[in-house]
Amino acid sequence: MKLWILSIIFVLGTGSLYAKEKGEFPSEWVLQKTTFSYPSNFEFPEEGSVELFESTLYFQNSLYFQIKNKEKKNSIYQYDLQTGTFQKKLWEKGRILGWTECKNQFLIQTKQKLYFVEPITWNVINESTVPSISPQWRDMVCANQKLYRLDNDQLQVLDMETWEVKSILPLPMKSVQRIVKHEDMEILLYSSFSGNMVKNFSIDEGNTKGEWKVKTNHRALFKLIHISSDRFLVFDPITKIYGEFYLFDDQLIPMAERLEKRSDGKAVRFSPIESNLQYQLEIQANEEIPETNIHVVLPKKDTYAQSLKEETFYSPSSFSLDETGNRTLTIPLAKMKKGESKTIKVYNGNLTRYKIHWKLDPNITLNREENESKFPNELRDDWFVKLNDLVVIEKSKELYEENLTLKKILEQTSKYTSSIPYKSGKFEPAPKVIEKNNGGCTEHSYVTMALLRGLGIPTRLIWNYLPTETSKEMSLNHKYVEVWIEGYGWIPMEPLAPPKSKPGVSHARHLVFAVLPTPTHPKILGGDRLVQFTKESFHLRKNLSLKLTILKDEKGEREEETIGLQPGQKQNRTIVSGEDLVVP
Repeated sequence: MKLWILSIIFVLGTGSLYAKEKGEFPSEWVLQKTTFSYPSNFEFPEEGSVELFESTLYFQNSLYFQIKNKEKKNSIYQYDLQTGTFQKKLWEKGRILGWTECKNQFLIQTKQKLYFVEPITWNVINESTVPSISPQWRDMVCANQKLYRLDNDQLQVLDMETWEVKSILPLPMKSVQRIVKHEDMEILLYSSFSGNMVKNFSIDEGNTKGEWKVKTNHRALFKLIHISSDRFLVFDPITKIYGEFYLFDDQLIPMAERLEKRSDGKAVRFSPIESNLQYQLEIQANEEIPETNIHVVLPKKDTYAQSLKEETFYSPSSFSLDETGNRTLTIPLAKMKKGESKTIKVYNGNLTRYKIHWKLDPNITLNREENESKFPNELRDDWFVKLNDLVVIEKSKELYEENLTLKKILEQTSKYTSSIPYKSGKFEPAPKVIEKNNGGCTEHSYVTMALLRGLGIPTRLIWNYLPTETSKEMSLNHKYVEVWIEGYGWIPMEPLAPPKSKPGVSHARHLVFAVLPTPTHPKILGGDRLVQFTKESFHLRKNLSLKLTILKDEKGEREEETIGLQPGQKQNRTIVSGEDLVVP
């Protein structure tokens, strides 16, 4: 028994090692680097601490902190994020109760006065008698010749020439704890009472333009800083959390482990888990058997959310690859006597799995005629979808208004299928699942495929492993659907794993084994499994027992994710999610 390694363009059996998948849009994944490097051990030059609700000021690649020492005296420190050096600033005007950057100057609030300060020298340029709203810290923002000060769930609006209160602006959320300037006329509203919610509030329009949930410690939320159009920084000496978030499609995505963006800008993948994948096949002869052959389904080599490198395959065997990227290994078995057993190391590879987020253009259109020409198999009617069944047709009418965009269609579909209660099913067709309003992952997939194929949107079924609690093995335990979109390729529709109702977004980090237009694999007879006798040897299935075990030796985030950690740094509980997802 021996293993051999495939070279880069090696042709074996019926397929080449690398092939462009049908419907794939070639694109590179580009690593997005953090703006700054972050310290493994951050300490102020003098012993002191920052207050939880006091903001950190960011200006020209530096952070400014107000710290309090044991004698309860306050000092101001500038920390240069590029050099990692400190500079103490001379400030003798009293405790700061709020600050903001305003026209390349700092506007600083004390108990009784407002000061304009030059950032480099910290010389006072101007001062005005304007009492603070509260003896405690209150955030403020400068925009359009006005000063906006947080006062509970409203903004006090001051004219910056007269310092008179011009108006009171109600805020669209309760329990606002922080305000941070975003764009010229936009303010970010923070609240840890709503699950670390950040809302983007338009000052001139008086409404919310977007909202994001920040997956970090609720204390670290108060140290979240906007540093560029698509970057946010958490730098919190209290929780020892340091790192960046990437703003993509109205989502703040942690950049802790690795974040890659597709070269066309349509997707990001992030928070990878690396595994050494090992296929082990145990064979037990129940009767004497002649020479025979078996098929083993291998994982797809490269998708938008997984990649495989340094692969080795059992020899002798033959490798095949179809036009959709499905891979199988055919293994010949020598004669075996009754009671004889053996274990074969079928396959080994280094696997990387990612969370994936596609950003769908709201204006993408549906070209049914072109889809039918390109993907007849992925649009075909069949027993499991029953496109012409009245139940499917009526549900489609209920969900989809006329002239809906393709993005809206996918959103409506995801919202509906994710609302169907999970219940282990019998692989019943889509109309029956719609009627009974429950089903397993396969049945959820049938409903998705029926609704979308009925509109002319190509769909296919995905055989995959959905991570289970602390499992050391992988298996075919789940199914979901991919849909094809012109200019994008195949994207996931996953109604049972987080975040469930967002088309093109999955945090599950599945391991994909096969993509299929129908529920059956062309080389696997007799149901959902990854190993089976070939068609010619299928009659021997009762005489030979086959057990395939897929082992994973893993590194990467599991029970919790980390943000901005350096090698050797203690991990922080910033995001409580990750590999340990319960299979529904």
